Amino acid sequence: MRSRERIIVLLKTQVLWARLDTLGRSQNWLARELGISRGYLSTLVNEGRAPSGRIRRRMLEILGVEDFHELFALERNVDRS
Repeated sequence: MRSRERIIVLLKTQVLWARLDTLGRSQNWLARELGISRGYLSTLVNEGRAPSGRIRRRMLEILGVEDFHELFALERNVDRS
């Protein structure tokens, strides 16, 4: 059995909430701006699902965040399959 390390990109939800609050915007607004459903955004926020590269880039742009690491965290995950 061979182990592989995967890097997973996770949304820093507390930073997201603070940024939305600063902008005076809602989670529904963000979903519309991203072109995704409210349910999918909720999954990203509440269930820790990793957003795609396209979604990450759009979030940074829409929220006006320049530093990737301000909004996202990298997590190492060892796959033992």
